Amino acid sequence: MATPKKKLQGLVAATLTPMTENGLDQVVIHVGALSLKESQELAQHAAEIGADGIAIIAPFFFKPWNKDVLINFLKEVAVAAPSLPFYYYHIPALTGVKIRAEELLDGIQDKIPSFQGLKFSDTDLLDFGQCVDQNHQRQFSFLFGVDEQLLSGLVMGATGAVGSTYNYLGKKTNQILEAFERKDFSSALKYQFCIQRFINFVVKLGFGVAQTKAIMTLVSGIPMGPPRLPLQKATREFTDRAAAKLKSLDFLPFAELRDGNLEACS
Repeated sequence: MATPKKKLQGLVAATLTPMTENGLDQVVIHVGALSLKESQELAQHAAEIGADGIAIIAPFFFKPWNKDVLINFLKEVAVAAPSLPFYYYHIPALTGVKIRAEELLDGIQDKIPSFQGLKFSDTDLLDFGQCVDQNHQRQFSFLFGVDEQLLSGLVMGATGAVGSTYNYLGKKTNQILEAFERKDFSSALKYQFCIQRFINFVVKLGFGVAQTKAIMTLVSGIPMGPPRLPLQKATREFTDRAAAKLKSLDFLPFAELRDGNLEACS
């Protein structure tokens, strides 16, 4: 993975897609599933189609109860595609698996030689900082996944980022990365606060996958369609209020929104 200045990564469906200034650079496919067999099949398919790596979340119905159990599960998936770099997607708020990432990384390459890094989607900066500090001699990628706290992640040593809001706030996020790279921390903080103002606003309205798709439609002009059941489409009220907030923060590339775009969102 490249440095933060060169690399911004968006989370699109089941694919972690690193982006560079020249476009797509690498595709890391998420192969997590509740079934070990299905994860292995997905990993094998990723290798067959030429993916650059695979990533996996912890199983979240029958959960691993300690580090060793989780590593054993991850190992069985990794060996299904041994030539591909392997990444662990740490997102305890959704999986309910509370095993600390710092604990998981201790000796992980002895069990999983293809392990290359971590996507860290948690607000526990102590855990994230210790992941970086205790593994600084290894060439791991530490990809931060809490968009509204990206600057904090960079300060703690993140080597990149993967996030859903980068699909529509990517330009502003790149400004954070560029300012941080040139050590202009006051500008980086200003850009982070700007992003936080929008995220804080939509979180209060109720924010999830459906609302993310609606915002992506607003910003891109490309109809993203509805989410899959059981999720419901974003309401027209949400779309209208999100559009007004995007305009107030100068996040929209269009002078005016067409009603067609709004209908596609809600």
